[in-house]
Amino acid sequence: MTISEFAANRHDETAGPTAILGLTSAALYATDAEGTITFFNEPAASLWGVRPVLGESKWCGSWKIFAIDGQSLPHDRCPMAVCLTENRPIKNAEIVVERPDGGRSWVVVNPRPIIDREGRITGAVNTLVDVTDMREAEHARWKSESLAQNILERSPDCIKLLDLDGRLRSINACGCRSLEIADPADAVGLSYFDFWKGAEHDAARNAANSALETGNGRFSGSFESVSGVVTIWDEIISVLPDEAGNPTGFLVVSRDMTEHHRAAQVMARRLAQQNALARIGALALTEGQFGAVLDRATEILSDALSVPLTKVLQFADDADRLLLRAGVGWADGLVGKAQVGIERESQAGYTLLASTPIVVDDLSTETRFDGPALLRDHKVRSGMSVTIPGSGARPFGVLGVHSTEPVQFDAVDVDFLSSVANVIAARWRHEEATARRALLLREMSHRSGNLLQLASSIFQQTLRHTPDVALAKKTYSQRLAAMARTNITISQGGWSKTSIRALAEEVLEPFLLRINLIGRDLVLPADLCFDIGLIWHELSTNSAKYGSFSGNGDSVEISWDLARNGSGPADLRLSWHDLSPPYTGAKRSNGTGFGSMLLSQLAEKKHGGRIAVTEMPHYRCVIDLPVDDSVRLDLAGR
Repeated sequence: MTISEFAANRHDETAGPTAILGLTSAALYATDAEGTITFFNEPAASLWGVRPVLGESKWCGSWKIFAIDGQSLPHDRCPMAVCLTENRPIKNAEIVVERPDGGRSWVVVNPRPIIDREGRITGAVNTLVDVTDMREAEHARWKSESLAQNILERSPDCIKLLDLDGRLRSINACGCRSLEIADPADAVGLSYFDFWKGAEHDAARNAANSALETGNGRFSGSFESVSGVVTIWDEIISVLPDEAGNPTGFLVVSRDMTEHHRAAQVMARRLAQQNALARIGALALTEGQFGAVLDRATEILSDALSVPLTKVLQFADDADRLLLRAGVGWADGLVGKAQVGIERESQAGYTLLASTPIVVDDLSTETRFDGPALLRDHKVRSGMSVTIPGSGARPFGVLGVHSTEPVQFDAVDVDFLSSVANVIAARWRHEEATARRALLLREMSHRSGNLLQLASSIFQQTLRHTPDVALAKKTYSQRLAAMARTNITISQGGWSKTSIRALAEEVLEPFLLRINLIGRDLVLPADLCFDIGLIWHELSTNSAKYGSFSGNGDSVEISWDLARNGSGPADLRLSWHDLSPPYTGAKRSNGTGFGSMLLSQLAEKKHGGRIAVTEMPHYRCVIDLPVDDSVRLDLAGR
């Protein structure tokens, strides 16, 4: 029965359609077949915030209508219009109604067509239910849940829900990443306690028991993932109670402390290195024995860098190898005896050539050089080495640290090692300077008489072999100047062992542009250097008269080397090769010149050496001088 039919069956005036519709507290209104509003009640007008004009307003009395997605909805497309134009009821359509004051309400509408006995549409009736409070509550709940979910998913902490047995009920994205699990569902049912091994497994159990007793528990532990990645975590376990306060499970919040832990370790390591450097510096200033400084410094270095092997390699005098002067962790008997080559293939040799700190991550895969036997025998994997500066152009040697396990040394570690090398270098320079001063004072008193006697002897011999007084004066002056230059060069080192290259550059300074010096930078005893200086002066004087230095533009090649014949002493071989045409003047073979006599006196009679001279196709003088084994040893006695 339609509303009109229901109203027609009533016999009193109050039973009309208006009275009947007005009885309900629900908001509703009616239209004719064309959509013109013919009735609305007060709840509808209150909801709209406006009173439509009966017989004029169409479709709906709302001020404005919006779809639930926020799009404006024209009145002729509202649910009532669809109901009339399509002749079908609309069930539970949801729209947003805006009042003139700007207020909005979420409304559920149910427009239904009114059909007469002939089946024709005579109008429609629509009920409006205000669901604003319900939708706002749902929206607030959705926002809260969405925010909570967003916080969980974006949290840098691993958040887990466990049952009372410690099995996972849920886990957030951070937790999945730490477990290396793609789908959170795959983690459900896993035992939280089984994530931890050994003592940390017990710590997790104890923390859970503490949470059951007090509400919260806490511990820290290292976790190793399936792929072997080890991380450090701070774990906070809280009880989840039901409404009655009974525990139903656990909430676990895990924070990754790996970087913090590493930063703390790095800071502790840096502080340890600073303390070690201060101790080594104080040691270098106060310890009387240089060898003791090296021994203690390598021990401190081993502790500061947590490496089992440290070493100080010092150049031998003949510059062809490095000696293991001090160190920690090497096999018994090696310190003080073991030797390392300076060739590019060794780490120490490569360090000297590169003139920069060298870091080795894994010696087994190193391509820049081969590991020497000393390192291979001790199963070295990682290490770093730096040059220890010397008192002159030649370095003191190499400082190195090594580990039998892979270690990643960083720039701060390299700086620390370089600083220790500089402390050792400073102490070595002080050691050399002190020894040179003491030796120089002794030698000055001892040698002053010898030098005067030698000068007098050279003067007399020069006069005897040079009748021309003016020429004799000139020759003597040149020999005396050569003696002075040689004496100055050697005295600068405290009349101690002297670089043969530095000696050559000083004694032969007037002719250096026409000389090619060939040979390792040997360090020789002072007396031998002094005599070599006089020999070179005589040979250069002879060349100035008859050879390359006489002005024809040719050059002289001077070379030296150490050679051992069998088990006998080493020979220092000096070679003077004048590349000018054969001499046309005096020949050494007649043995009458003072220069020839001086060479024989110094090389053959004083040092027991041998002189060999050839003049074709060029002049060559080769002198072999036996040298003591001390020439080949380190300066360890100082």
